[in-house]
Amino acid sequence: MRSRLIIFSALLPIVPAQVITPPGPIVDSASYTAPATAKYNYVDALHKSFLFYWAQRSGTQPYDRLAWRTSSCQDCKGDYGEDLSGGWYEAANTMKWGGPFGFTVMQLAWNVVEFGDAMKAVGEYEEAVAWIKHGADYLLSVYSTSGGEERLVGVYGVSAAVVNGKTEDVDFGYFGPPEEYTQWAPFKYGRKAFYCVGSASVNKGCTDIAADYAAALAAAAVALRAVDAAFADRCVAMAKTIYNFGTKYQKSYQDPVFSDIGWTNYKEWYPSTGYSDELALASTWLYLATRDQTFLTQSQTYTTQTDITEYSWADKGIAAAILLHRETKNSTLLSRIDGYFKNLLPGGSIPRTPRGLVYLYKWGSLRYAANAAFLALTHAKNVGGSDAGGAARLKTFAMQQINYMLGDCGRSWLGGFGVDSPKLPYHKGSYNSFIDYPMFDIMKRGQDNAAIGTDFLYSRTPNRFVLYGALVGGPNQDDTYVDNREDYVFTEVTQDYNAAFSGALAGLIEHYGPANFGRASDCGLDLGWNHPGAIAGGRSKPVYASGDCYHTCDACSSSASPQVPQQPQQPNQPVNPGQSKPDSTLASSGGPLSINTNGVSSPWTEDKKSSGMGKSLAYNLVGVLALTIGLMMWFAM
Repeated sequence: MRSRLIIFSALLPIVPAQVITPPGPIVDSASYTAPATAKYNYVDALHKSFLFYWAQRSGTQPYDRLAWRTSSCQDCKGDYGEDLSGGWYEAANTMKWGGPFGFTVMQLAWNVVEFGDAMKAVGEYEEAVAWIKHGADYLLSVYSTSGGEERLVGVYGVSAAVVNGKTEDVDFGYFGPPEEYTQWAPFKYGRKAFYCVGSASVNKGCTDIAADYAAALAAAAVALRAVDAAFADRCVAMAKTIYNFGTKYQKSYQDPVFSDIGWTNYKEWYPSTGYSDELALASTWLYLATRDQTFLTQSQTYTTQTDITEYSWADKGIAAAILLHRETKNSTLLSRIDGYFKNLLPGGSIPRTPRGLVYLYKWGSLRYAANAAFLALTHAKNVGGSDAGGAARLKTFAMQQINYMLGDCGRSWLGGFGVDSPKLPYHKGSYNSFIDYPMFDIMKRGQDNAAIGTDFLYSRTPNRFVLYGALVGGPNQDDTYVDNREDYVFTEVTQDYNAAFSGALAGLIEHYGPANFGRASDCGLDLGWNHPGAIAGGRSKPVYASGDCYHTCDACSSSASPQVPQQPQQPNQPVNPGQSKPDSTLASSGGPLSINTNGVSSPWTEDKKSSGMGKSLAYNLVGVLALTIGLMMWFAM
C-alpha cells in the first residue's frame, strides 16, 4: 500500500486550477466616493498583518504565538562569526535577501514614524515597535571588518547550488518547515552567507544593498528614539558605517564581479536597476535621524539623480522625494511627486482592473497598490494644509485600493480576514508545519523532497493552519485569481508585501479616528493550539498575564500593553520520539557533503523575481518521466 499511495501523489498535477472571478461589481474609479465611515475593521486587519510576521520569524522565539512555529536558525552564523539567526524569512523559503529585507525594516519603521499615534490609540504600537527592533537587530550584525577588509552580508541562504556540474534547487527545493531545514535540506547543504567586500585592493561594495541597510537602520532609529534611545544610537552608528561602506566602494551587485552562485541567483531573481534611489533614501533617513546637513545635501543630490516610478523594494525614488519635500518644501520635488500620483489616480497612465485595483505588474499586484496607498496617505498629510482638495483625492485613492484588498471586489485577499479569504497561499510552513510534517504518514519525515513538493504544489488541500494577515500576490488585470499554490504569482506571500500595507491600514485608522475602532486581539483566532501535535514533547501553550487583551479574550487591564508570556518549553522540541537529530556533519558554510535520499532534486525550479520580473516553473523532463512510469506501474497492478 505504501508504494501505491506514494505513486498516487503523481495524480495530483492533473487536478485543474480553479480560476475565480470575484463577485464584486465593476466600478468607475473616477466616480468612486470615499466612505464617510470606515467600511472595514482596519484595526483587526492591522493586528493580523503583524501576526503574519510571526509566521516568517527567524531565530529564538520569545514565545510561540503560533503553535505551528517555534525557534529556528538559532545557530545561523556568518563566516566571521556574525549572528545571522534573526530577522524574517523572505517568503515560503528560508532565504534572507538583502534588498527586500532592508526595505521591509525601513517600511515598518516609516509606518510608525507616520502613523504611530494611531497605532498607540488602538493598542498595536508595541507590536509594531517590536518588529522594527527585531529586523534592526539582524542588520546590526551584518557588517564586520578585520585586516583592512570591510564586509557586509548581502544574502544569507542557499537557494540553489551546483551539484555534479548541474544547478540544483536547495532552499527552493525544500518544502518542509523552517525549524527542520538543516535536517532535511536537499543535498545536505547548510546555509551560507554571501558577502559584499571592500578593501584597498577589492571593490565588491554592493552599494544598493548597503544603502538599503543604512536606510532601514536610520529609519528604525527615528521610529525607536522615543522608546529606546540607546538602541536608536546603535542603529544610527551602524547606519553611518554601512552607508560609508556603500559610498566608498560604489558598485552594484549586478556587476559581473559578483560571480558566486549565491549572487548570480540573487541578481537573476532580484535584479538591481541602479543605486541612486537607494542612496537617496538612505541619505534622507540619515538626515532625519541625525539632522546632519551633510546628509541633507547628499539627499538633495541623489534624489535629483533618481527616477520616480513605482514604489517597491527595487525602486524608492518617490519615497525619498516625499520625505525630502516635507523637509524642504521644494517646488520641483512637489511637481515630480504630483506627476507620480497623477499617473495613479483615475485618468492616469497606470491601468486599473474592472473592480478598481491600480495595476502595475502581474507579480505581486496587490503589493504595488498597497505601497502606493501608503505613499498617498503620507503625502496627503504633507500637503493637506495647502491643498485640501489634492489631499482628499489622495486619501480617496488609498481607501479604494485598501478596501479592494479587504473585500470591495467581492473577496478578501488577506489571510484570515473577511469574506472568502485565501485558503491555499504559497507558504510552506503553514502547510507542512513542524508539528505535523509531512502530510502523508506513509512518507518518512523529511524524506523525498520531490514527492513532498509535488503534494505541496498540486494538492488542492487548504493549508493546514490559517496564515493570518498574509497579503497574497493578487489578481490578474481582469480581477481573476488562480487559487492554488502551483500558481504562486497569485498566491505567494512575502515579508515586503505586508510592510507598506500595514502602514496604509494605520493611516486609514488615523483618518477615520482611532476612537471609532475597538481594539483587536487573538481572541477567537485559531493559532493551531488545538492541533494534537502542538503540545507534543512537553510543549505548552503560552500563559498570558491576566488582563492581557492583546493575546486573550480578557478585558483590558489598566496598562493594556501586550506582555511577554510564560512558556516553559524546549526550543525545537522533536514532535515524535523517532525524529532524528540534525546531521552533525552538516556544513554551515554550505559545502555539498553527501547526497542521500533527501537530496532528490525536485522536478521544477523556482525562478523568483519581483518588480514585474516573473517567476516560472521549468519542469525537469526526468522528473516528469518518473511520474509517468509511476502511473504505468499503478495501473499495471
